[in-house]
Amino acid sequence: MSKKVLKFPKNFLWGASTSAYQIEGGIYCDWSEWEKSEGRKKKLKKKGKKLEDYVCGQAVDSYNRFDEDLKCIKELNLGGYRMGIEWARIEPSEGNFDMKAIEYYRKILQKLKDNNIKVVLTLWHWTNPVWIRDQGGWMNKKTVKDFARYSELIVKELGSLVDFWVTLNEPMMHFFNGYLIAKFPPAKKARICQGLRVYKNLVRAHKEAYKIIHTKNKNAKVSITQIVNYIEPAHKWNPLEWLIAKAYHYFGNDKFLQDIKKQLDYIGFDYYFHDRMVWYPPFRKNLNKEVNDMGWEVYPSGIYYVLKYLSKFKLPLYIMENGLPDEDDDQREEFIKNHLKYIHKAIKDGIDVKGYFYWSLLDNFEWESGWMPKFGLYKVDRKNNFKRTAQPSSKVYANICKNNEVISEM
Repeated sequence: MSKKVLKFPKNFLWGASTSAYQIEGGIYCDWSEWEKSEGRKKKLKKKGKKLEDYVCGQAVDSYNRFDEDLKCIKELNLGGYRMGIEWARIEPSEGNFDMKAIEYYRKILQKLKDNNIKVVLTLWHWTNPVWIRDQGGWMNKKTVKDFARYSELIVKELGSLVDFWVTLNEPMMHFFNGYLIAKFPPAKKARICQGLRVYKNLVRAHKEAYKIIHTKNKNAKVSITQIVNYIEPAHKWNPLEWLIAKAYHYFGNDKFLQDIKKQLDYIGFDYYFHDRMVWYPPFRKNLNKEVNDMGWEVYPSGIYYVLKYLSKFKLPLYIMENGLPDEDDDQREEFIKNHLKYIHKAIKDGIDVKGYFYWSLLDNFEWESGWMPKFGLYKVDRKNNFKRTAQPSSKVYANICKNNEVISEM
């Protein structure tokens, strides 16, 4: 079998991503309270699952171990690191800002800058302070003003240390899972008018934060991360399946980006899913020739079609999340290489792809799925002082980042 060297453009940004709640630990917010709610306890018990396997708690203690995480980042030869800051830490009660928390994040950002690592800073990654929850969360228009005030503080205090801003992480996932199927907090199915209110408030929140960031720095690079699935009809000759696929793509992938396209300096997106649409319920039927630990189909070529779709916005494109749960680390190397092969193809075809961030740097708490999924380039032993250990695949990714190339088997 022959091998081909796929060189990436000079200054291509190689990175890894995390989120504050999933790695820091010790955060009191709407998610931490929902995890221990009576309704959730009953559901887990009914399924024969242990509550402790689905509570974030101390996470992987990154709040106290950032220097260990920085060591991992440097071992990987990364040029960029996507991290979150936790609104609930910074504003634990309305209008009361914890400057010690600001100083904590300032030190982290400064350490990254001192090591020539570009920072992608996420302002909101699904979690809200409890007082925001108590006023109705994103269903309340006031939350837009509260988010703007929080954003303004962060830009004022930390803006000089940030290279890329992500205002909202996957807002459509929060909208869908929190308010339509009630799988995430607030876990209350909304009426149509309530759901539209949530959607509009998330759009307004991004626009307000965008304006605030640019008032402080006209050259700032601001976006969201939008999860974008590759959606196609199962049978190209079936007009009903075409219609279903187009509708799903419009509402799931396209609409939010269209509504904020004048307030985007680049497009940050996450790619995990392929959706093969059929005309009968449940309307999604993948072939699943290869799946990961969570049963999700592994479909690398889909990222090429997603990049083709996103190129219509005529903005620089950054893959901010792409990864898989792989406890045995026996799929991850090929997963990364195969996705990068299709990213390289898109670049060769003239699509302006500027960077790739693997999800995730560490094994972390995976939201409603708890501690079972292992996405990390580094595994974490939560019973042994949170020890970080490099997975074999991390060394492969480190070489890719160092050499700015992928060795592809043809």
